[in-house]
Amino acid sequence: MLSVVKVFSKVSQDVCRLGAVLGVGVSGLLIAAPVEAMPAPVFAPVLEEIATSPTLDRPIRLPTAVPTDDALYPSYMQHFGIVIVRLDTTSDCDDSSCLGLNIAAVAAPADWPPPPPGEVALTEVDLGDCIRGYSYEEGEFGAVQWIQEGSLYALSYRQDLFSADDAIAMATSMVSGPPVTNVAP
Repeated sequence: MLSVVKVFSKVSQDVCRLGAVLGVGVSGLLIAAPVEAMPAPVFAPVLEEIATSPTLDRPIRLPTAVPTDDALYPSYMQHFGIVIVRLDTTSDCDDSSCLGLNIAAVAAPADWPPPPPGEVALTEVDLGDCIRGYSYEEGEFGAVQWIQEGSLYALSYRQDLFSADDAIAMATSMVSGPPVTNVAP
C-alpha cells in the first residue's frame, strides 16, 4: 500500500509542476506585487536569534498565524542537525508536558512518505504550492509532515490546543511563506 501511495504522490506532484509551468505563461500577462508573509507575532522573541545564529545550517519555516488564545512561549534550538522552534504553555520549559507546538526541520530522508508510527494511519494533505504532506494524530499529539526544498518539516501539536484543521492551516502558511534564514556574517 505504501508503494502505491508513493507512486500516486509522485504523479500528483508531476501534474502540479506541469500546471505551474503552464501557468507561468498566463501569469506573465498579469502584474501583481508579491506580498511576503511574516511569521506569527508569537515567534517575534526568537526571530532575531534564529536569523543571526552562526550555526543555523538550514532555513526554518514558521506559520503566519497560530490559532489559539492560550499564552505560548517560543524557544529555538538546534539538536543533532535538527532546527527546532517550540511554543510551550509554560515559559522556560523544555519538557513534553508543556509543549504546545513543535516545528522541526531536518535534511529530507530518502524514504518518503514516512512509515506511520505504530498502527496510526497517515492522511495525505494538500498544502498548496505543489506540496503534499501527511498528517496523523495519536494520543495527546498530532503532526503534519512534508518535504520542501530539501528539508523535511514536521509540525507537531497538542490536540487539546489545536485541531487537525488548525495544524494543516499552519502548515499551509509555512509552505507558502518565506523561510527564516541565517543572515549572520
